Amino acid sequence: MALSSFIKYIYNNGTDEVIRRGKHIFTSGNIQMAQHDELAASIRFRVKDDMYATWYYVHVSHYKDEKEIMLRCNCSYNLSDICKHEAAVLFQLQQMSDRNLLGEIKTHFNQRHTTLHMKKLDLHLIRIFTSPENFQFAEEFLRNHKAVVLEAKNEKVIAEVAISDNEKHQVIIQKNKEKNFDTGCDCDDETNKPLCKHKTIVLLQLLDRHGANYFDSIRNWDREKNQLLGLYGFSLDDDLKNKFEFTYKDGKPFLRVLDPSIKRVAAANSYTSQ
Repeated sequence: MALSSFIKYIYNNGTDEVIRRGKHIFTSGNIQMAQHDELAASIRFRVKDDMYATWYYVHVSHYKDEKEIMLRCNCSYNLSDICKHEAAVLFQLQQMSDRNLLGEIKTHFNQRHTTLHMKKLDLHLIRIFTSPENFQFAEEFLRNHKAVVLEAKNEKVIAEVAISDNEKHQVIIQKNKEKNFDTGCDCDDETNKPLCKHKTIVLLQLLDRHGANYFDSIRNWDREKNQLLGLYGFSLDDDLKNKFEFTYKDGKPFLRVLDPSIKRVAAANSYTSQ
């Protein structure tokens, strides 16, 4: 954003009272940065109210683009486009901008390992994590081709992307302990963004075919599945063909009984069947 854009946003969207009280909160120093993702241009603050000992969270996304910037506060104020806490945060962001604390940091990415800070497959974030050229290439590739999934289990996907007969790349996407995505590709095509075109192809294909929560559905759910089957006296070691099938809702397994002659033999637990 331009140097004065945060201030301009305050005066274009806040009432006089909101601006006055927001400036008071800012000058009182009652703003703490809670999280900052520069790559996604997203930042979150804790803000103490100017009248009560209450802390609110203000989340700002797309702060690098004055046309796209979005603010969200968890307070209940709704009398103008922004509240006093959001106004205070905008004053804070202006100060950070003046001190070059929001400037872009040139990062060199090694495609052998990059981490994506997203909890599920998200089209908007995939766009952010790759270049416009890579995204367009991936879309065009997927119109007539597909990546070959070699393995998909335990929150990990290994796929092969054949750009041509002479150019093939292996892509690995897996959830890490923080439930973000670790990604790997054997190419060196991209150093400015965490996603090369081959990773982008795989992620878009998985999102389109399986949905945002796909990696949750390929977790090792054996313990939970056995609990569900145990309600009917079965386990994963039994022949389940034409008897049961598992479906997934919000990434969790649900049991569907296919044979109406099968009845429960145990009380329901925390997982449910359908």
